[in-house]
Amino acid sequence: MSKTRPGLAAVPVAAALLAALALPSPAQVKYGGYLSYEYIKGQADSGFPRGSLENLLAGFLVAGRVQEKFGFAIEAQAQGASTFGVLQAWAGFLPSKAVTVRAGLFLVPFGTWNRSSRPQDTFLIRTPLNLEGLYPAYWRDLGLLVEGEVGVLTYAAYIGNGLAEAGPSGAAQQFADNNTDKAKGGRVGLVLGQGLQAGVSYYTGKYDDLNMRDLTLEGADLSWVTPQWEFHGEYTRSVLENPQPFERGETEGFALWASMNFRNIQPFGSFQKATRSDGYHGGGLSLDRRRWAAGVRWTPGSALFVKLEYDWNTEKEAVALKNNQFQAQVGLSF
Repeated sequence: MSKTRPGLAAVPVAAALLAALALPSPAQVKYGGYLSYEYIKGQADSGFPRGSLENLLAGFLVAGRVQEKFGFAIEAQAQGASTFGVLQAWAGFLPSKAVTVRAGLFLVPFGTWNRSSRPQDTFLIRTPLNLEGLYPAYWRDLGLLVEGEVGVLTYAAYIGNGLAEAGPSGAAQQFADNNTDKAKGGRVGLVLGQGLQAGVSYYTGKYDDLNMRDLTLEGADLSWVTPQWEFHGEYTRSVLENPQPFERGETEGFALWASMNFRNIQPFGSFQKATRSDGYHGGGLSLDRRRWAAGVRWTPGSALFVKLEYDWNTEKEAVALKNNQFQAQVGLSF
């Protein structure tokens, strides 16, 4: 089945949500949005040796409740001047914290980064190295999501169309299913108190058009957030079945990032590592890369933020890379 744009895939859900809003029942509606822009300048072998203004991003979110136990969300995002998409478009039954059910287009609950990587949500500018090729940015799926919180336990389970085979990593965003298999996954977490949380994630599904080869993703995450300190870590692993005579592809990596809050200034640092061995996707290259990152986020007001980040990139047993990169990002959120 051919792939469709997210805007087209979400049209039926969006229409249903608008109809719900039109009902003469009391509704609680909230609005939000964000806007960001970046300047990137890298070394000779980076993609930006001369410096460039990039990654214009604008998003708008509408979310609310209808008759207390029912809810909805629609989030649209524009990347640059020509790319428009829908990140979320779901309607749900939300009776309590213990169980919620959402149907439509949702951000996939794998780890913590995927659902909290909007510019205003993280002090990093660049996606961590192990997550760059693991799944598409703002990974979402069209299907059914059940999640909740019971005591110290949190859980999320979903079924949807899954990822498709494309690109160097073999895992690409899709909205209309490219085969007859439905992908399944979820995350189980613990809220340990005083800002400490941990979780494990899993995803599996056929990713090729012939419905023959599995893609499996595994992850573990840890976060500790206090008014003064913030720490995050994510470990990830993927296994892709390849056609004969190729062996299966594998990726593995982790990322650690931390910051200190000093009034409205947050210096931060990060270490990231990723390996990949795949004889079929990405030209058959094996990679073993590391990245150190350091920077600062400045929030002069409740809506405005400015971030600076410098990345040092290295590759094990290879000629010295010359693709270190500086990025500056300015943004607004409301």
